[in-house]
Amino acid sequence: MPSYTDEGIVLRRIDYGDADRILTVLTRDHGKIGVIARSVRRPQSRLGPRTDLFTRSRMQLARGRGELDVLTQAEPVTVPTPQGARRVACAALCAELTDRVLEGHHPDAEIYELVGQALRDCADSNRDPRAAVVWFARRMIDRLGYAPQLYDCVGCGATLVEEPARFSAPGGGLLCPSCAPDDPASIECSVRAIKVLRAAASGDTDLWRRLRLDAPTLGTVDHVVEAELAFHLDRRLRSFDVLRAIEGGNGAALSLD
Repeated sequence: MPSYTDEGIVLRRIDYGDADRILTVLTRDHGKIGVIARSVRRPQSRLGPRTDLFTRSRMQLARGRGELDVLTQAEPVTVPTPQGARRVACAALCAELTDRVLEGHHPDAEIYELVGQALRDCADSNRDPRAAVVWFARRMIDRLGYAPQLYDCVGCGATLVEEPARFSAPGGGLLCPSCAPDDPASIECSVRAIKVLRAAASGDTDLWRRLRLDAPTLGTVDHVVEAELAFHLDRRLRSFDVLRAIEGGNGAALSLD
């Protein structure tokens, strides 16, 4: 079988058979691919650790006869990995969103680096991992073509003044106080939350990293992003439920595989 080498990040894994694993891998040069890693669940397998979630490796792969390529070798790329249930859950959310949004075999080096940076940010002990999730989700929502309206009311078109407003995921942006009753499920946003939403939408990485996000504001922005994803993807990401359970103290029994 012909083989090739590429750098990849494990987004998803499923145990298969007695000792194999099926992986969803985001690669730099070949996009999202399916991979089978044979016998990696055996205790003596040297490839086993290379198939862990979020692991970044330089992989040698052989073209398979079906849809899955075969992992034959892997050398780890040294990057920090998330530690602790909450950081792991945030990383899992980024990985699940990547898997949902990207089609297979469509390489995009910019997206590859974006995913890698999001996972590193989730592992950074100096940052709240939810901030990494918000930034990453904003970039992926924009990629889907659903940039929100944050300066004019999506109901009446009036320019928003500096006062609280409500965010409507179905409407695609902020509603002024007069239009807010049109969407009872809209999310209350303080003036500060609106400024943070605009900073996230700007795409300015340096600005985002300079922000000091208090817990209430980050919670609001996080809620907005979750509502947007649920609406645009037409389903709720499972990793949000895992994260909420962990934040509520009930995450010990939930699996991220």
